[in-house]
Amino acid sequence: MERRTLPANEAPEDWGLNGYFYVMPEYDTLGTARPRDLVWKNRDFLRLKDHALTMLGPLPGRRILDLGCADGASMVYCGLQGAEVNGVDLDAAQVAKANARVARFGLRGEARVADAKAMPFPDEHFDGVISNDFFEHIDVAEKIAVLREVRRVLRPGAPIVIKTPNLRYLQISLWYKRLRAIARLRDPRRIVIPMTEGHDHPDHIGLTTRWELTRCMIAAGFLNYEFKYAPLRRFGANGVVEMLSTEVPVLRDLLCEDVFCRGWKPIIDSHFPD
Repeated sequence: MERRTLPANEAPEDWGLNGYFYVMPEYDTLGTARPRDLVWKNRDFLRLKDHALTMLGPLPGRRILDLGCADGASMVYCGLQGAEVNGVDLDAAQVAKANARVARFGLRGEARVADAKAMPFPDEHFDGVISNDFFEHIDVAEKIAVLREVRRVLRPGAPIVIKTPNLRYLQISLWYKRLRAIARLRDPRRIVIPMTEGHDHPDHIGLTTRWELTRCMIAAGFLNYEFKYAPLRRFGANGVVEMLSTEVPVLRDLLCEDVFCRGWKPIIDSHFPD
């Protein structure tokens, strides 16, 4: 995994789009200071984003919706592929940033301040929906409500692509880090899953697994769906690790960093509902 570190004031203008993040040592450890003077480029993060984007296929002529669009990064990625891009988010400041980016890159579309459970769009309006690192912020009941609303605004046969951190992978990583802390005579209780209770932004209340997301998809009426796997490269490229994390049933659901799911709005049920 390529790691390039720069002073924050030397980062590119759109450094978030380029995969730069603040360097935060021991981000998984409670009580650790969060310095913001350095940034580093995480190409592996961009690789996983790309995995979701290619599953969606935001091609020219398609109208795409970004759930929880935040500052519009995924909207930009989809728009530069030629799609018309729309976004919804509850944070007005983030929506303003998203729209500023849409304008700066000359893209078609806009972000709106709206609840993903009750979106201001007509039925069968979109050719695709993407949820890039949004589902970890909402609980199971909200996931089902959002997915039902997504089903409403999608055209029959159109896909939704979900990328969200894999809870099982994070739990395995947590116990590995705690055992390593014990070996180093450190307190393992101070190590937690990042962005959960005790952190500066403990808003990952909805970390999920493939199995829980399956139940949500079914409850929302998505009859056909599939799960995809991106190779684990946290420690670099390794053929054995890549095979275990993408090809071996059960193990891949433990070793893949993110859950990737693609579902389609039913065609027949849309035209001949009960």
